[in-house]
Formats: sequence, structure tokens, C-alpha cells
Amino acid sequence: MTRSLRYLNGVLTVIAVLLTLNLWAMWQSTPGGEVMSLASKAEAQGIANSGAQRKMIIDELKILNSKAAGITGLLQSGKVVVELRNPEFKKKQ
Repeated sequence: MTRSLRYLNGVLTVIAVLLTLNLWAMWQSTPGGEVMSLASKAEAQGIANSGAQRKMIIDELKILNSKAAGITGLLQSGKVVVELRNPEFKKKQ
């Protein structure tokens, strides 16, 4: 029994050391796998000015509204004719 207990203690010690090294390696790296340092460079992505971003969204919405108004005007004027090509089509009641 003494021999098997020494073997078990040795294996458990090796496992504990490996787990400790794994934990230390995980703490030293970021989720992307980059190694952390005390001073890291900050990089902004996208539009930093939220006011400019809102203005861009408003401008795009104005364009969409003008296009929708044009389509609505075309449909209301009667210049668009819808023709059904399938004679078997029956209106559901």
C-alpha cells in the first residue's frame, strides 16, 4: 500500500503543478491569446463621435423617406399597373 500511495501522491502532485501552470498562463494572456503587459496600446474602432454617427443615420433615414414617398406617389397616381399572368389564380375569400 505504501508504494501505491507514493505513486498516487506523485501523480497528483504532477497534475497540480500542470494545472497551476495552466492557470498562470491563462491569467497572463487575453481572450485573443495575446500576452498582457502593464501598458497596452488602446485602439478605437468605428466612429468615435456619436453625434456624427447620429447625423449619418438621420441623413440615411431622410433618403429612405424620400424614396418611400416617391414610390407611394407613383402607386397613388395610377401610373403603375398590376397585371396577373396566371389565370388560375383566384382571390382567397
